[in-house]
Amino acid sequence: MSIKILGGLIKGQTLLVPKGDLIRPTSVMLRRKIFDARQDMSGFHFVDICGGSGAIALEALSRGAESATIVEKNSKVFGLLKDNCNKSKRSSDSLGEINLVKSCGLKWLESFLVSYSNYSAEEKESVIIFIDPPYEIHNIYEESIKLLKNANFSGEIWIESDEQKGIKKKVLEEMIDARKIYSQGTSFILLHG
Repeated sequence: MSIKILGGLIKGQTLLVPKGDLIRPTSVMLRRKIFDARQDMSGFHFVDICGGSGAIALEALSRGAESATIVEKNSKVFGLLKDNCNKSKRSSDSLGEINLVKSCGLKWLESFLVSYSNYSAEEKESVIIFIDPPYEIHNIYEESIKLLKNANFSGEIWIESDEQKGIKKKVLEEMIDARKIYSQGTSFILLHG
């Protein structure tokens, strides 16, 4: 199975996705909705703590993000993610910096937020954290939001979930303010910040 980058520098770039249910890529229509609204990602540093194929982070880079940090803990998925990133980097010399981290997303986020406290106000606001764990693992949503609130995170937070399998919109909105919600079917991405 494969998916494609929808726009920007590496539009049409094919990304490989592992067979089976190791990951669940964000649907094409949901990716299109959020990135049609945010076509220019210049000046942003994108962080995906549950990287999977890397599609969302690579889409952000394709649309001008300065860098992307992609965290993935599964060894098999990490190898495929690395291949997708290398292929994308070869497709455009202008693509921003890619940092791949093989780790648990929550552990990485906790250590990142220590260094984040030393960023300037402008640097803090340029960070986008994308949280998209397997829908049924609710504690990753809850712990991530708790860590970000405790760190007074002032960048943007994008959270993907699903009304049937994941944390429902209403529950997320009780945990964190939503500036905008993009929906496709039962899946949605909530934006905060």
